[in-house]
Amino acid sequence: MAITFLAAFSFGHITTDTVLLKKFSLRKNDRGYSDISFPVLRKTIIPVTNWLFNPEIVNPENMPQTGPCFIFGNHSNHFDAFLINVKMTREPTAGVMTREQFHKTLPRIAMDSIGIVPTSKYIPEPGIVRDIFRMIDQKRMIVIFPEGGRRWDGRPKPFIESTLKLFWKMRIPVHPVQIHGSYLGWPRWADWPRKSRMELHFLKQLDPGRYADYETFAQTCREAVHFGEYDPPSSTHPYTSWRPAAGISRLLYRCPVTGESGAIFTPDGKKVRSHACGLEYTMDHASRLTDSHGEKHSIIEMYDQINAMPIPKIDGDTILRAEQRNFYRLDKHTGLVPLGKGSVSLTVHGIRYKSGSLSGEIPLESIRAISIEQNHKIAFSTDRETLQVDLEGFSTLQWQEYIRRLKSDEKTVKRL
Repeated sequence: MAITFLAAFSFGHITTDTVLLKKFSLRKNDRGYSDISFPVLRKTIIPVTNWLFNPEIVNPENMPQTGPCFIFGNHSNHFDAFLINVKMTREPTAGVMTREQFHKTLPRIAMDSIGIVPTSKYIPEPGIVRDIFRMIDQKRMIVIFPEGGRRWDGRPKPFIESTLKLFWKMRIPVHPVQIHGSYLGWPRWADWPRKSRMELHFLKQLDPGRYADYETFAQTCREAVHFGEYDPPSSTHPYTSWRPAAGISRLLYRCPVTGESGAIFTPDGKKVRSHACGLEYTMDHASRLTDSHGEKHSIIEMYDQINAMPIPKIDGDTILRAEQRNFYRLDKHTGLVPLGKGSVSLTVHGIRYKSGSLSGEIPLESIRAISIEQNHKIAFSTDRETLQVDLEGFSTLQWQEYIRRLKSDEKTVKRL
């Protein structure tokens, strides 16, 4: 979720295994946040947010200053939650965030101090509802991104139905916000943010009690942030960047000409090339690709072209394979449990893995959810457990997309 960057900015990669810090938390007031951490975060994170994205609040009269209420919007950028908080000087927003960051001691302390609670992506957890009830009793503004994770291509993702039902059942005001420039300001696949000027359009609040039925209310919520972000207002386009193409192989995980996996690369963070053919483009600040003739190309169209290609097998029933990967079992009580290094394969039947004495196969039909953390970790959740694999150097998006396509009964091919 968007709070992820709090860990990177405030604490870098500092970690500690001391029991004291693992149990430590800052004292919170009766509203559920720390009177110490709130001003500190406003003096650190918010200036960085303003410097990078120079956000403008549109329709500030629609922006809440206190709760209880929900706030939701489109989600493409690490900074989205901070952008929402830029002008909220009286109190911070509360919310939920992927459990991944809560396995790190210092980020956990910081996020807990302002009322952020951990959750698992795409899998309902009864405890979250109790946390939300508590936030409502504390009259908090609660930020939740119903799409469950950042957009890879800037286009709307399906809303998590349980989130919409939560909005409906709580009967408190719901505030939609459109964050224009979020995707181009820092695409999910990109290594670095780009300087720009974003616009936050706070729409009129939605009152669930005024809707005749749930479906009408849910559709209104969906439509509020249903817009593509690759072509935002020109005023929000980035105007400077450093190595804008760095990370593009996470999105363009196959050559759009030959279909070869892992062929796209950037030699300098600006040029985009393919090992499999003579393809070469230059990427600008706004993630447009320009060829040698000066013609511009859309990475979204290339992404669609790649996804339209059939899924090839590389050996027998194997589609993808990664060796010497770090494995973890995700436990909501004890955190990430290391299982050592091993191999993982995607086959036509499911996920096959081997790590030391641990080996097995997760059938496609048993996979309830697939989530991507920090762009290089992928987690497979079943009714019994969640297994996480570090796929650094591979495209986790390719694994996720292939699994979804296989689960929809798409057939594979022997060769392209």
